[in-house]
Amino acid sequence: MVQTTPTLNGKTIALTRPVGQAEEAGQIIKAKGGIPYYMPAIEIKPLSNPKPMANFIAELQTGTVDYVILMSTNGVKYLFEAAQNINQPSTLLNGLTKTCVIGVGPRTAQELEAYNVHVDIVPKKYSSEGLLEILTEKNILGKKIRIPRTTSATPTLLNQLTAMGANVQEIHVYESGLPIDEALKTKFHQDLTNGHIHAVLFGSGLSAKNIFKMLTEKTPIEQLQKIFTEKITTVAIGPTTAQALQELNIKADVIPQNYIFEDALTALAEYWKKP
Repeated sequence: MVQTTPTLNGKTIALTRPVGQAEEAGQIIKAKGGIPYYMPAIEIKPLSNPKPMANFIAELQTGTVDYVILMSTNGVKYLFEAAQNINQPSTLLNGLTKTCVIGVGPRTAQELEAYNVHVDIVPKKYSSEGLLEILTEKNILGKKIRIPRTTSATPTLLNQLTAMGANVQEIHVYESGLPIDEALKTKFHQDLTNGHIHAVLFGSGLSAKNIFKMLTEKTPIEQLQKIFTEKITTVAIGPTTAQALQELNIKADVIPQNYIFEDALTALAEYWKKP
């Protein structure tokens, strides 16, 4: 019997990544026979206050930071953009040679390497859970950990690492908020409620929360929960994203084994193939 590769069968999948970051996933959707629908849930802005970045670079130079954790390609990109804005990219690079750099996920690691940063650790699981497993093995009691990320990040990871006895600080290198394009938000709401979208793919807890903030401006949350339960296949990249959806009373139908977009789309195709 010939095994056929699951496809997306002409169905429309909404991608919630920021502008300029969903195109690759869109190409994968097309290659699998689906139709990408771009609905950015996060609008990224450069950081308005450069002082914490300057302090972070100065701290790296002392050689007292044990771990620097980069959670996403955005974290890497805006870390170096923030350093460039204060004319210290080479000082940042030098400081990163004096610490253990962790890149969560192969894309994050590749982005770091593109900036000539040596990546010491890539967790096997591309998520906060995989990161915690690695650091639990290493005993981080009293260790200094710094996490360059967005101002809107949930405090879950910070709290978990602090509970393990580490000295943890988040270094804000970019700001992320709700998109301001009202026409785009209105069209997404109409297409979702009219059944023109078959799946929504969430890449982070923040994207899930933002999508529902936008939608509840137009429809009560109870009605949205009914739409997602009855009409939409919900895809969460990783258990943290699934947990954010669960807090909104939305069940993640698909969670890929590896927390990357290509695997999420393959898992979605397999989910739809099931009788």
